[in-house]
Amino acid sequence: MKKKEILIVEDNNDIRELIGFILTEDSYELKMCATAGALNTEMSKHLPNVIVLDIMLPDGNGIDLCRHIKSDPSTSHVPVVLMSAHENEWQKDSGADSFIAKPFNIGDFKTVVESYL
Repeated sequence: MKKKEILIVEDNNDIRELIGFILTEDSYELKMCATAGALNTEMSKHLPNVIVLDIMLPDGNGIDLCRHIKSDPSTSHVPVVLMSAHENEWQKDSGADSFIAKPFNIGDFKTVVESYL
């Protein structure tokens, strides 16, 4: 059985590594990147089963990236879970499937991500 692929887009190394640790315990295939540019590169290679996307990136805005993903017919079906320390940010017509507030509860985080797999 093929592993489910999760693309993590988070510029903070510590948070990215924590998310990786949390999800590798469950044998998912993870792709991790820290920038909008790297997200675009990964998406051009292969579409993941779900994207966990930080809103504040050094070279882009996660809300704009989510809107782009959701407006493209070739990627609109991929679930996007936005993350931010600013909970009110995600409600701006982002098209996101869900939102995770930072700091997050590990169990809640896993439940949200797994609900799209």
